[in-house]
Amino acid sequence: MHPLSLASMSVTSQFASYPNIVLLVEANTFLPSRTMQRLATFATATAAVLTMAQGYTNPVTIKGYKMFDAKTGEAFAVKGIDYYPRPNTGDLNANNLDFFTDDNEDIWRPDIEYLAEAGANAVRVYAVDPSKSHDLFMCALRAKGMYALVDLGASCENCSITVDEYPACYPSALKTRGEQIISEFAQYDNVLAFSAGNEVNNIVDDAWTNAPCQKKFLRDMRAFLGGCSSFRDIPVGVVMADPDTTNNNREVNSKYYNCRTDSSDEYENAEWYGLNTYQYCDAKITELASSGGFEKLLTDFSAYDLTIPVLLTEFGCVNPSFPTVDGYDAQRTWLQAGWLFDSTFRDVFAGGFAFEYSTENANAKKDSPYPFTSYGAQNYGLGYFSPEDCDHESVPCIYNPMPNYDNLAKQYNATDVSGESSKDDFTPDRTTIPTCPDGFAALADVTWEADSVDSLTCPSTAQQYECPNQEPSGDWASDAGSSSTTSSKTSEKAEKAGSSKTAASGTSTTDGSTTNSAPSIFTRSVVMAGVVAAFSGILI
Repeated sequence: MHPLSLASMSVTSQFASYPNIVLLVEANTFLPSRTMQRLATFATATAAVLTMAQGYTNPVTIKGYKMFDAKTGEAFAVKGIDYYPRPNTGDLNANNLDFFTDDNEDIWRPDIEYLAEAGANAVRVYAVDPSKSHDLFMCALRAKGMYALVDLGASCENCSITVDEYPACYPSALKTRGEQIISEFAQYDNVLAFSAGNEVNNIVDDAWTNAPCQKKFLRDMRAFLGGCSSFRDIPVGVVMADPDTTNNNREVNSKYYNCRTDSSDEYENAEWYGLNTYQYCDAKITELASSGGFEKLLTDFSAYDLTIPVLLTEFGCVNPSFPTVDGYDAQRTWLQAGWLFDSTFRDVFAGGFAFEYSTENANAKKDSPYPFTSYGAQNYGLGYFSPEDCDHESVPCIYNPMPNYDNLAKQYNATDVSGESSKDDFTPDRTTIPTCPDGFAALADVTWEADSVDSLTCPSTAQQYECPNQEPSGDWASDAGSSSTTSSKTSEKAEKAGSSKTAASGTSTTDGSTTNSAPSIFTRSVVMAGVVAAFSGILI
């Protein structure tokens, strides 16, 4: 270990009053100048978090096709980032891992400040293991005023709708898994929503092949939530890809998930609709009116008259036309992130999630190898992890923002919807649920294997986790009265700081046990922009 550099020493001084933290900076650690410039700011902000000067979130609710703060009634715009902190190498360099557990705090903890600094108020997490605790992650988000959009599906076996024709495309085990995830996450007031699936239309030619399975699973999850008074009301929606074929396009899919094949079944329709779409790919265009595909999103969805909020659950086209900045090619300007919150868009869209927090080496290395300075069709990161051989285990990963991170932050931090109508003052002008498109089966006409699977038992007390040292937002479950025991599990997690842990894939059995786990993580160290902070008993 070499002596700390002057830059590192300035960071160390920021933490001098916190004896619980030991700062170690490897002399051979690669720290780009952009990262070094952020260290002092980052240290100061993190120190503020450690003093427990924390904010909090209120649940988000839906009225018509808009989202609102359930407590204040203020308009809410989703400024999200798709978050999957995959390392460059090692056993954790894989899809479908739950990086967001208490056991994986050393992986996600350093990223919270970067997400917040980008102006994000939400993250989307793609795979979670319902048998693991997520208290620390959700509370760390909450302390920064951030929410989580939680996927109920994943790419593991029996974890999602399949390519098979309905009804075989809905594995009965998925129903149990979805209910397990709801049971784990419904306790947190900063769960923005649940997604019942991701791009199931992208694995079939015709949407009607497996869409009834997706709609039925969504309905089952809504019914489970709605049938348990110990859960607060959390909206359940669905995410689709954006193909453009006769039987699989944005109009067909959006109307199908907004409609009811049985008009009397209040749980059939999605409560929000998500679209993964990559528009605005020409950097020469700087005005919405001439943006082509991005403006067409507005034109199309305005014509569909959907009665539910629409989110761009993945957006952010990469293209070589975007400028080279500080040696990084094709840095997205993120002008479309600003357009998304323009008043015309806000009449149709509730916000979106920029794709993605970090470039995934496994996807990008073919045409944009580390350190990802060249253009590549899969170089989607707002930043990347170093060093090249980081694995989140023996070699910690350090986040390095790219210039396009700053461009997104500029747009997100400039967004202000405080002038929009409050929930009480807002009257939706689209209230008629669309007619279902032709060709789709009515759910009630199909025999579903999942109907033979009993739902989980509803908790007997209100599920309301109170984050330590944070102000609670209130009682939101309908039975949160007399005997409700809010889960204030003040966390023995901090006491387990030296224990081993696993990053689970999210595959779970009926009893919630994990069936496919990654190896245990090497250390409890927390990497903060090149600084390894070993926490001893601190719970944020």
